[in-house]
Amino acid sequence: MTFDTLKFFLSDRPALIHIWRGPFRGARIVMNPRRSVRKMCGLYEHELNQWLSQALPRVTRLLDVGASDGYFTFGCAAAFRRLGKTGEIIAFEPQARHVVILRESVTAQPKTSVRFEIVQALVGKEIKPGMTTLDAVRWTMGNPSDRTSTLLKIDVEGAEVDVIEGARSWMVPSNLFVIEVHQEPFLERLQQMFEERGLQLVPVNQQPLVLMGREKREAKNWWLVSSLG
Repeated sequence: MTFDTLKFFLSDRPALIHIWRGPFRGARIVMNPRRSVRKMCGLYEHELNQWLSQALPRVTRLLDVGASDGYFTFGCAAAFRRLGKTGEIIAFEPQARHVVILRESVTAQPKTSVRFEIVQALVGKEIKPGMTTLDAVRWTMGNPSDRTSTLLKIDVEGAEVDVIEGARSWMVPSNLFVIEVHQEPFLERLQQMFEERGLQLVPVNQQPLVLMGREKREAKNWWLVSSLG
């Protein structure tokens, strides 16, 4: 039985699923099982797994920009629970259909010290109707203006530079970034923006799995992640 054949035995409607392995193991997320087999196996964007395993113990909070179905949001929450962290997660997502599912996933979480906030908005370099900036973020736990020990994940389909332009206050050594890059010229530009602050981003390239092949992603698609030194 092929991997693609197996998927058709799964439900094609949103349901509560669990992540079985990887740095997000134990996560509880409402999503479409048929379209989420790699996520359930902990193999979605598997190229980031090693980095995430090292990064998550270093942070206590998450800003998830472009949260989509919440794989990253609730995956990090599961990691925080395993690590015994009291944390806060703010997920930004502009699409109403995703926001509805994200909020369903919040209600499906076990009792935990991790606090969630789902914000329906674009994130960019300025504040205007329907858009905010990361520099405008205020926490509800602890110091509302704290800018330390935070993981920032950014997946905004080509608006990466604009998001960073509005996130200057977060560019400090104790914060970690993972940025999905959709335009090749942005790789160098983003690295330069961080170098100006004395920070280093390193590239991570797609690596198709031998048994599963390439995910259905654009070939020109990369990640930049904070160097963990």
